[in-house]
Order: sequence, then structure tokens, then C-alpha cells
Amino acid sequence: MITFGYGVTFDVENLPFAVFDRDQSAESRQFVESFAGSRYFEQKPPMRSEQEIDQRLRSGELRLAIDIPPAFGHNLLSGHQPEVAFLLDGAMPFRAETARGYVEGIVFAYAQDYARRTVGEAASPYPVQVEARFRYNQEFRSAVAITPGCIMILLIITPSMLTALGVVREREIGSISNLQASPATVGEFLLGKQAPYVAIGFLSFILLTILVDILFDVTVKGSFAALALGAFLYVFAATGAGLVVSTFVTSQVAAIIGTAVIVTVPAINFSGYLYPAATVEGAGRYIGHGFPSLWFQNISIGTFAKGRPFADFNLELLVLFAFGTGFLIIASHLLKKQER
Repeated sequence: MITFGYGVTFDVENLPFAVFDRDQSAESRQFVESFAGSRYFEQKPPMRSEQEIDQRLRSGELRLAIDIPPAFGHNLLSGHQPEVAFLLDGAMPFRAETARGYVEGIVFAYAQDYARRTVGEAASPYPVQVEARFRYNQEFRSAVAITPGCIMILLIITPSMLTALGVVREREIGSISNLQASPATVGEFLLGKQAPYVAIGFLSFILLTILVDILFDVTVKGSFAALALGAFLYVFAATGAGLVVSTFVTSQVAAIIGTAVIVTVPAINFSGYLYPAATVEGAGRYIGHGFPSLWFQNISIGTFAKGRPFADFNLELLVLFAFGTGFLIIASHLLKKQER
């Protein structure tokens, strides 16, 4: 959680930039100051040639290079529209797209301020002015979006692996043969193996919830009862998935690898963690809805960020219970066939 919470972020701040100012006028310096004074950009030593632009962008020293033409100040004062080149490092598309939005916003603010100082009023190219307001996450903090998803991922990876290992280890050392002499049914045996890992997973959920509150100031704004019940059913489904995997493999190494692949790919790619689940189409959409991670992600982000009440999650809770029960039934059926 600490690694994901601090390491995975969509915040784009302090992007290093440098300027190749061919004009060296008061207007060009004032234009550069509008970027240097922003918290989104951090100014580096200026460039002296076009070759240096490519070199410093290629090395990763800069994320943005600004190339100001020679007659920038003259054209601006004479009422013409000077052109300025902005070269962005597009190796990371999301960050480049966000940085482009910052650049456009700063340029527009500079143009408005310049018009206000010279003409006396800000010129607007639009008949209406649109001001965006973010709901649920007004500060636009990445931690609010990342940490609920991290809880979703961590609660399915570890419990499912531990459960799969527990059953496969019984098979490796031969102690699973005790099942044949036991009065317990296969379902009761699997439920007994599953129960401790459900308890461990739920304890992990409690600790993770406390951790994100203390470290990242991300608190539960909605129904904690819905979140806790959802986490319990989600861990129940995760351990059930581990039981199903354990019926197909015969070694602990295979159990670890198989479980990691099977649960990690849907949990990260098709649950709404990286991008909205509504945008996933085709087979990915069916995989997302056919796996418990998407349903718990709705509960997690809804209670942490949106303040949704318990009644909003009736469908998600029922689906998670169905997943857990279904996995347990499938694992029991497969293990019975193997024992025969």
C-alpha cells in the first residue's frame, strides 16, 4: 500500500522545462515567467541552440522545451499573433497530455492578462465561459483515486495465493489423504481450509483502511458497514478463487504463478482501477463483470470518495456473495472428481 500510494500517482507537478529564447525581449521574459511561477513547471537553465533542445529532451532532463521566435516581442506589440513552439516529451502519453493542458491554460491566462494590461479588458474568444468543477475529489489528488483501488488489488492477490498454497501443500505432503478417512465432506474440508485466510484477509482490510487514513488522509466518507461487508465477501470470493486454482495444479510454485496471473490481470485491467470500466468493450467487458474485482472496486471507490450509503451497494454485495459461493461449489465438485 505504501509503495502504490506514493509511487503510483497521476499528479503532474514540477515538470522540468527550459527555454530557447531567440528574442531576449521584455515580453519574452514575461512570457517565460508565467511558466516559471506555476507549480506545475520547474525552470532549468536556458538552451542555446536547436540541437540542445533535442539532446536535453532525449536525455530525460526536460519534459518541456519552449522555443520563442526572434520577433516575439515585436509581433506581440504590433498586434500580430506570434507563434511559440512547445515541445513535450511524449514517452508517457498520460503525463504529456496533462502537461499539454497545463501549457494551454498558462498561455490562455497570459493572453488574458496581456489584453487586460494593454486594452483594458480581457479578450474572450468564446461567447460563454466554462469553469470545470470536480465532484468528490475537489483537490484532484491521486491518492483519493489510487488507494481504494490498491485495497481492491491487495485483497485479492494475497488471500487467493495463500488459500491455493494451503490446499496444494496438503496434496504435496500427502496429508490430503486424511480427507478420505474424515467424516467431513469435501465442501466442509475446503471451507475449513478457507476460513483462516478469510480472517487474515479481513484483518488486512482493517489495517489497510487505517493505513490510508493515517498516511494519505483518505477516509471513508460513505457507509463503512457496506465497505466492511463488501471486503469480507470479496475476500471470501478471493479465497474461493484460490481453491479453484488449487484443484488444477500439483505444486506450490505453480499455485503461486497460476493464481497471480489469473487474479492480477482482471483486477488491474478490467475492474476500473486504471480507467473507467464503462470504457472497456468486447471480451474485456465480460471478463470484468465476470470477476469479483470490478464489483468490489465500485464499493471501495464509492465509499471512500463519493460518500455513497449502504443501500446503493445491494447489487454489488449480492454478486460478491454469489462469486464466493460459486467458487466454493466449483472447487468442491472438482476435488470430489479428483478423489474418485
